Amino acid sequence: MLPKSVSTLLLALSFNVLHANAASKKQWSKRSDHLYLPKEVHDYKNATAPNNVTIRYKNPGICETTPGVDSYSGYVDLTPDVHVFYWFFESRNNPAEDPFTLWLNGGPGSDSLIGLFEENGPCMIDDNLTAVYNPYSWNNVSNMLYISQPVGVGFSYQQQGVGSFNSWSEDFHYNSSEWPATGRWPLSEPLNTGTIDTTDLAAVATWHVFQALLATIPKFDAKLGALSPAREFNLFTESYGGHYGPAFYTYFYNQNLKIENGSMPGYPLKFNSLGIINGIIDESVQAQYYPEFAVNNTYGIKAYNDTVYSYAKFANNMFNGCLYQIALCRASAEGNVSYYHADAPITGAELTPGVKQVCNEAADMCRDNVESPYYFYSGRGVYDIRHPYEDSTPASNYPDYLNLGEVQDALGVTLNYSGNNAAYYAFQNSGDFIFPNFRLDLEYLLDQDVRVSLAYGDADYICNWFGGQAISLAVAYTHSDEFRGAGYEAMVVDGTEYGEVRQYGNFSFARVYESGHEIPYYQPVAALAYFNRTLYHWDIATGEKKVTANLTSPGPANATHTNSFVPLTSSYIQAFPSPIYPATTSAY
Repeated sequence: MLPKSVSTLLLALSFNVLHANAASKKQWSKRSDHLYLPKEVHDYKNATAPNNVTIRYKNPGICETTPGVDSYSGYVDLTPDVHVFYWFFESRNNPAEDPFTLWLNGGPGSDSLIGLFEENGPCMIDDNLTAVYNPYSWNNVSNMLYISQPVGVGFSYQQQGVGSFNSWSEDFHYNSSEWPATGRWPLSEPLNTGTIDTTDLAAVATWHVFQALLATIPKFDAKLGALSPAREFNLFTESYGGHYGPAFYTYFYNQNLKIENGSMPGYPLKFNSLGIINGIIDESVQAQYYPEFAVNNTYGIKAYNDTVYSYAKFANNMFNGCLYQIALCRASAEGNVSYYHADAPITGAELTPGVKQVCNEAADMCRDNVESPYYFYSGRGVYDIRHPYEDSTPASNYPDYLNLGEVQDALGVTLNYSGNNAAYYAFQNSGDFIFPNFRLDLEYLLDQDVRVSLAYGDADYICNWFGGQAISLAVAYTHSDEFRGAGYEAMVVDGTEYGEVRQYGNFSFARVYESGHEIPYYQPVAALAYFNRTLYHWDIATGEKKVTANLTSPGPANATHTNSFVPLTSSYIQAFPSPIYPATTSAY
């Protein structure tokens, strides 16, 4: 544990003591004159979990360059056809005593290696595809685990195939004259579909991966020490992690209770905190804030005109609009047409093909007509309203880095790396996007007195802070009234104000200034402080007060800070597919 007196900047500095076109052909095995595939891996070490799950691992020796701090990467082979990639980093501080944190990106289908390389991992990748030390890495204060999930995402696979992806639909095609191969890629089964299409199913799969790693990491990392029931566990996530976080944590929490009472075998932990960054938690609450943020944000930016603004609002509220169809989804899951229970989650047993279709149509209605007009008419960034639509911030150099032969060899992977996978459309087609489950899970966790910290960068559009604030006020739990009655207090780190925080006891909502979707990239000092204060139970605003049951942030009822207007420096008009008609021929 780090004392409150250590400044975040000093904390970071104290540790600073010291696609396939970029690949190295020398490191790859040759397949043809133009295609190179990753080499087979023969130097894995193996560990076996008590449930006979095999863990393959290597010490890659890349990314984390702090002397004496190790990392391990490899696969959890859950079954003969389910292989989940992970990368574990020891804490730079005290791996034997520091907590254990799982980081998940969202999507669905966004790999957690995004967070590792662009946000909170030990290194970032520059334009020369060189790993650069990150002094603000979250493993300054915690052991960190990154998992590529669900299977088929990142380096995780059920099968491997040589072929290429349709860049729009993300469907995989085996090598052919019509679809020339671009690499060896991870596949899910059935092909282009998979079997995991909801957050709740993903939670179950990730729990098994997590438990297998808990059982085996101490075997190959002696510095970590035994993962005793006193070791604290934290889950932090982002974006669609507004679904993942509450659902995964709730499932993990309840499984942990079964382990503790002896009703099932496993490795118990002390469940400590859940953090969500710019999360989409409940579309029925957050959808209305897409048009509001587009034109009434604190940057003085009017992203589209009044006609588009009126359309998006109308689409949300009209008969058969977004909110109406969300209600149809929830009612159909209960088998009714006229009502539904607001506090009822949608379960797997209720997700018949027909219910999935109703919920999928609702998700399409909301995303296409309430959220998406901004993408077609604003010219501004999805993840940062200050930037143009074709935004290169942060620079995503990590996929090319992961396609370097020497990097793949170090990690122990035999696959090319791509952001393409079937997960996004699988989840979209199930209607998971608009389920109420995740707000309900959040309410349950708050009633169990779990530490929950929400943080939203105030320049992000897709999961904007207007909607995040609305969610924080909408959750119904034991202390809802006290939370709503708390004020906004300045979030200060080393004398600099980075945002505004409302907090009551274990629940907090932070708006972070001058930050897009990925807060740790835009505001690394504030993000590390937010993480550290959450883990070690200091107030989010100052880091100087220990959290108590009735800790209440003082200040005004509204977050009133305004930002400087940022004009667009370029314009962008969405391209539409153009039809190609058969050539005309003369009539005889």
